[in-house]
Amino acid sequence: MPRLACKTIPLLLAGAAACGSSGWFPDDVDPGATLASAGDAAAAKVCDAFEDYLLDQYRGSLFVEVACTALGIEQSETAAACGDFVDDCINDPPAEVQTLVATIVAGVGCEAIEYASSGCGKTLSDLRACLDAASREVTELRYTITCGLAGQPLPPGALTIDQPPECTSLELACPLPV
Repeated sequence: MPRLACKTIPLLLAGAAACGSSGWFPDDVDPGATLASAGDAAAAKVCDAFEDYLLDQYRGSLFVEVACTALGIEQSETAAACGDFVDDCINDPPAEVQTLVATIVAGVGCEAIEYASSGCGKTLSDLRACLDAASREVTELRYTITCGLAGQPLPPGALTIDQPPECTSLELACPLPV
C-alpha cells in the first residue's frame, strides 16, 4: 500500500506535508485500530483525508507562498525584486506554481512513507502522528525559503525536509517485504 523509500522528503520534487492539528482525521475511523486490523481501506481513507485537508488549507497559501518564493529567488537579483515577484505570483499563480503545489501535496502524505500495513501493530493514530509531524516540518519552510536568498542559487537541500522520527518509527516497525 503506501510507500516511500527516502529519509529526506524533497519539497518541490517529490513532496512534503503541512497542517496544524489533526482536525482532518476522519471521524468514522478508529485511531486506536492497528494498521493490520484496520486494513488498507482505512489507511487509504486517512491518507485521502489528509491530502484533501492539505489541498483545502494550503493550495492558496503556504505551498503557494513557498513555491512563489522559490521561483522568485531563482528569477530575481534582489530581495526587493523577489518580494515584488512573490506578491504578484501569490495574487496570480502561474501554472508552474499550481503544478508545484500539486506535486508537494501528492508527495507529502502517505506516498512519502514506506510501510506495510499487513501484520503491522502500529495504529492509525501513529500514522496521524507521522503526517502531523511532517506538516509541521513543511510549515517551517516558510521561514527558511525567503527572498533574502535572491540573486544566488538556492542552497542544496533548501527545498527538502527530513523525514520526521514519527514516520521513521512507522517504517521501522512495519517494513515493506523484501
